[in-house]
Amino acid sequence: MSSLLHTGAILAASISTASALAAGLTLEYSLEKATQGISISASGRKFLSQRYSTTLPPIAVELLADNTTALYPNAAWNSYNASDPSSDPSRQFVSIDGARIGPDGRYWLVDGGSSGVNMSAKLVGVNLANDTVDKIYYVDAFKGDDTNIDDVRFNPNTGVAYLSDTAGALIVLNMTTGDGVRVLVDDPTAVAYFPMMYNHTLVPGYGSDTLAVGLDQIEVSPDGQYLYYQPCNGGLWKIETALVDATLTNATLAATLGDHATAVALTPSTGGSTIDADGNLYFSDTNLLAVWKVTPDGYASILVQDDALVWTDLMWVTSDKKLWLPASQMRPGGDGLMADGPNNIYSYPIDAGPSPIDHA
Repeated sequence: MSSLLHTGAILAASISTASALAAGLTLEYSLEKATQGISISASGRKFLSQRYSTTLPPIAVELLADNTTALYPNAAWNSYNASDPSSDPSRQFVSIDGARIGPDGRYWLVDGGSSGVNMSAKLVGVNLANDTVDKIYYVDAFKGDDTNIDDVRFNPNTGVAYLSDTAGALIVLNMTTGDGVRVLVDDPTAVAYFPMMYNHTLVPGYGSDTLAVGLDQIEVSPDGQYLYYQPCNGGLWKIETALVDATLTNATLAATLGDHATAVALTPSTGGSTIDADGNLYFSDTNLLAVWKVTPDGYASILVQDDALVWTDLMWVTSDKKLWLPASQMRPGGDGLMADGPNNIYSYPIDAGPSPIDHA
């Protein structure tokens, strides 16, 4: 584990701030850097992905007991420099997008990489027992030329991983062989049919265009039967995982997978999602600054709403039935999405713990 500490990263949560929050919403941490996601291991270790800045590279850190952070799994993995010819994009994080502890107990990081940089797009697994990378899947061979992998979910029943492709597609990965296939390419269920909304307005993209992001949020039902997915602007669909997994060997099915999708709920513009043991799905609402709950039968309602929930992203469910909510602070700006503090992580009580196949 790296000994590089970012001192002063965590600030005490003030009573006045906490008292101003919506009922049930608790301020857990206030951080120096904007935090995209949180993962908490079975033993209570906390890992953060800190991404949103136009000047600083994305990093992965462990939140330590003394409220400092250490680069994780070490400084070397977090030291990529595009202008340094000695940097190795195959063994360093180029652009961390998704990060989570999987059902096997590893901390998995989705590196979207950089266009044209070979072996930069990858799924990296860190063994928490010894804090070393012991699994890497490179996905250049089956991702699009101008696409970006963004998040990952697993089906331990079949040994398959699902990676979202924000151009409007899904990558299905056989974790035994490393083979993969890109499906739902430009399918109406996977593409962004409208720009995203933030705080009651359309989100400007980089430059003058609005921001439209394709398939991003993905979840697997607790019984492993269904894969849920949606583009960032919302519209939740599901497909039987048996059909999704079969695309690894069935080219005809791979080309027509979207025909088997079933609509679930008209969800909002979303920064992140998660699922609990009862199969309830949770989606952040970047427009209303809220979190939605969608039951397995498609009943959608707002769970909690607060101005503090600015672009909540990679959420987490813990065994004590809490939903952890990192407010990543992405805010529309003239040159893209800017980070602006305070950078807080909240929790909110729910009625179930984590899905037994979602994370250890």
